[in-house]
Order: sequence, then structure tokens, then C-alpha cells
Amino acid sequence: MFLRATMNITRLHLIFFSPVFHTRVIARMLGARLNAALGLAEAPVEHDITDYSQASPSLRFGPEDLVILASPVYGGRLPYPAAQRLMLCEGRKTPALLVVSYGNRAFEDALLEMKDIVEKQKFLPVAAAACVAEHSIAPVYAAGRPDADDEKTFSAFSSSVKTLLDGFDPRLPHTLSVPGNHPYRLYRESPLPQTIDERCTKCGMCAQACPTHAISETEPDRINSSRCISCMRCVNICPCHARHASEAMIRAVTEKLAPLCSDRKENSYFLAVSSSQQTAEA
Repeated sequence: MFLRATMNITRLHLIFFSPVFHTRVIARMLGARLNAALGLAEAPVEHDITDYSQASPSLRFGPEDLVILASPVYGGRLPYPAAQRLMLCEGRKTPALLVVSYGNRAFEDALLEMKDIVEKQKFLPVAAAACVAEHSIAPVYAAGRPDADDEKTFSAFSSSVKTLLDGFDPRLPHTLSVPGNHPYRLYRESPLPQTIDERCTKCGMCAQACPTHAISETEPDRINSSRCISCMRCVNICPCHARHASEAMIRAVTEKLAPLCSDRKENSYFLAVSSSQQTAEA
């Protein structure tokens, strides 16, 4: 008698690159709902790969794990430190849910880029989500998101992922189709000028938390522009509120994005299909 192989997931892991914490919020929301839907006894394990100290996370997972990998979108791509650190995570036929967050403009090639990375790292992408979050530079766009309406869609998506996993046979080929193009769009970082006022105590927190080690630990007003990705982490975590991005530049970015970001965009969700499903649908 033929027995269908099933997945025996025992633990959910959250891996996130989240400079201003919006992506972390989304990963946690999805993780809590998926953990409950799957009836897992233990809370999700978090792996924050944002800070420079996490440049070599060396995270390894097995087929009994379910992993949510989450990153923001910068210029339609994954931030390069996020992509580099995801390349250091290793799966072993590990089911993965891919998540990108974006500031109400577009996610373009970011989700496809993440899918390409995790497949090379031996994960099995079973689902993906592109979720709207408050814009990190121009927070007037998608302000307060994810909101209550987003949470409802998170719950529905988590239920769909649970149903998918219940019937998932890892021996069969599965395809997760997500939007994007090869080659990926070209993205160049444009560091935002910053000022530091007299409240700075040179505590070094901004330098320690910078994802790219772009800030001098001894002279926090010195920024290596070739490393800065304008993630706004240093501005957000300064305990003295001494760091400020250029208001003129923020106004310019806000005005430039107005035609693209003013209307509310909804989250996008994607589920893998097996080769047998594709044949039946054809």
C-alpha cells in the first residue's frame, strides 16, 4: 500500500532583517498565527540578522523545521546585507515561507531574489507574502501599517499555509511562482545626509546596531557613505534622539513618491503548487 509522505513540523523559526522593526512586526504577526494554526507547543524561535555582528549567522535547519524568512524591500530589491546573510542560512529540505515588506510603492524583484537565494540554500519555498509596512523614510505612506485589516489577511493566509502543509508531499516537485524579473533591477544606495546634535553622548549604540558597520564607533558623526544603505536604523534606535536625517531630503523623497504611494496597496500572497496539481489544472 502506498503511503503519502507527510511533513512532521515541530518548530517554527523567524529569521528577519529589520532595521526599523517593521519587518519584525510582520514576521511576528505571521509567526504567531501560523504557530497557532499548526498547533505547535513552543513559541517561534527568533533569529535577528540585522546588526553587523550577525553578518555570519551560520543558521542550519532540518526538515522538521518551518522557517519564515523576512526582509524589507529597498528599491525593488533585498538590501545587500540581508541577501548576504540569508545566503549563510542552510536548509535540508526545510519548508520556508518567504516574506518581504515594502512601503506602499512596489516590491518588484525582491521576492524573486529571496526565492532564488533560499532554493540554492536547500530550503523548500512553500508560500510567500509581500506585505505593506509604514515607509521607513517617508512614514506618511502606509502610516500605521500593518493595521487591523492586514491582520485579518495574515490570519487567512496562515490558515491557507496550514492547509497546504497538511497535504504537502516533499517527495513531489513543487513550484512557488512569484513576481519578478531576471536579471534583477539595478539598485544603487543613496545615503541620506544626517546631522547629529548636542544631545549625542557617543554611547556607540548607533555604530553597534548599524547593519553595515557604516558608522565610526569613536566618531559617530562620521559615516562611510559607501556602506550606508539609508535604512534609518541609527536614527530610530538613538536613545538620545540626537541623529536626524536631512529634512530637505525626506521632503524630496516624500514628494517624489506621492504619485506611486498615495493609494492604499494590499498585501500579496502566493502558495506553492505540486506537479500533480499543475497537471490536473492543465
